[in-house]
Amino acid sequence: MDLQGQNALVLGALGRAGTAVSRKLCEEGASVVLGVRREAEGEKLAASLRGEGFAASFVLVDVTEREQVAAAVEQTVERLGRIDVLVNAFSYDHLRLFMDDEEKDWDKVMAVNFKGATIACQEALRHMIPQKYGRIISLVSDSAKIGATAETAQSGSKGAVVAFSKSLAREMARHQVTVNTVCLGPTSESGDPPLGLSEKGWAAFMRLIPLRRPAKPHEVASLVAFLAMREASFITGQAVSVSGGLTMC
Repeated sequence: MDLQGQNALVLGALGRAGTAVSRKLCEEGASVVLGVRREAEGEKLAASLRGEGFAASFVLVDVTEREQVAAAVEQTVERLGRIDVLVNAFSYDHLRLFMDDEEKDWDKVMAVNFKGATIACQEALRHMIPQKYGRIISLVSDSAKIGATAETAQSGSKGAVVAFSKSLAREMARHQVTVNTVCLGPTSESGDPPLGLSEKGWAAFMRLIPLRRPAKPHEVASLVAFLAMREASFITGQAVSVSGGLTMC
């Protein structure tokens, strides 16, 4: 993959997937601005990437605040000259059975996962449309496609991002801007059970996956980097799963 000359903003760069994506984009030659909520961690990650010879910096941003998102996009353009790639890698995960859920929690899930993505896309497109080029990639859970127990609010918000991205892809095609989503199945660096799930339960879950393991964050990042390439110019409106065959749709 070759991202030489590409300038990217990764929102949610401190998350497991966001960090892997940021590193992969750098490794493939892109200049990357990390959108983060925690200053010390953002500076640490940016400094680490710069120490390896990559072009990386960070901006503080809360994706639920339009003014901060707009400022993050503007700072990216000021520092790098333009914005070619937007990656929405942020997520608010919310696990609760529907009848135990509360409206205030739905509001937060939608504010971060759905509204945050729409705001980010609109602000980035103010630059991508005039330059007649752009790549927008949003990371969501595979529950956006198939649903999941105790994830009604989360699945609904991520499903909304998928539908929104498909519609936006149709509108933006005339401007040579592609819009895609990457749908994550179980993802773990170590392969250990996530917090709250027993080893037995995790093992049973893994048996549902044809490849019998969770994805590594770098495997997610590789797909994002591919979709960010200039050569990926005829792929738009897609929701691609990285799930080891858990979902095939």
